[in-house]
Amino acid sequence: MHLKIDNKQKMDVFSSIFQLFKNWGTHINMQYSEKGLYVQLMDKSHICLAELNLLSTWFSSYSIDNPHSISVNGQHFATMMSYALKHDTLEILYAEENDNKTGNKKSIKKPSDTSLDHLYINFVNSKENKSSFDHFFEIPLIESDDEIMGIPPVDYSVELTIEAKKLVELINELLVFGQDLNVYCDEDNLQFTSNGDSGQLKVEIPTEELNEYAINEGENINVSYSLSHLCKMCSSVKLSPNIILGISEEYPMLLKYDLGNASELKFYIAPKVSDN
Repeated sequence: MHLKIDNKQKMDVFSSIFQLFKNWGTHINMQYSEKGLYVQLMDKSHICLAELNLLSTWFSSYSIDNPHSISVNGQHFATMMSYALKHDTLEILYAEENDNKTGNKKSIKKPSDTSLDHLYINFVNSKENKSSFDHFFEIPLIESDDEIMGIPPVDYSVELTIEAKKLVELINELLVFGQDLNVYCDEDNLQFTSNGDSGQLKVEIPTEELNEYAINEGENINVSYSLSHLCKMCSSVKLSPNIILGISEEYPMLLKYDLGNASELKFYIAPKVSDN
């Protein structure tokens, strides 16, 4: 398997995704197929679920001999991805059983003893860019028996699109006042509220200022979520200019980033259960 990214913006996005993932669990399971890269990840509390789908066309080049699943330490992989900021090109290689272990493949630098239990990650610069030396990493694979959950499509009562920067700022402001976010919305109103010992903050969001806002006729929604877990899902503004939210009292909230080339990153967070 060999993939390459030589678009600086996409390299930044790729790195930022795994910076978000690094604290979710001990490892990340990555599934490679002819369609592209797929990652499904549950956080330690089992409250949040992440689903990454990067189609093969999202990468500068992408080739694979056989579908396979590999797992790596999330913290270590994120550390390596942080080097993307210093380089022009990212290349990732996994040596499959039918690879020639004594030669190079598609410009990837790999040792002659390339093994099936390591992932090889190269960060290289063009001849014109001498801001950093080229870096070549090896990361050991780990065993994982994670099962992929089937996620059925959902018709949400409310769907809206908001600027990522505004939502990230709003979540951080609300977190100062409490641990829970209460969302109320109807055809004319959208309110985010948090409260705690220091007081209460309620933010009224004019629906006409959103990029998109749609709600079922006559519907009103009143539901709560964990703010600290929401911060795990929208702590970066590098992934996409906008964030799409799907809200319902019956299903987990959807938070989606459109990554371009029909690729996307989705997060799901379960609603808080009322004590009443």
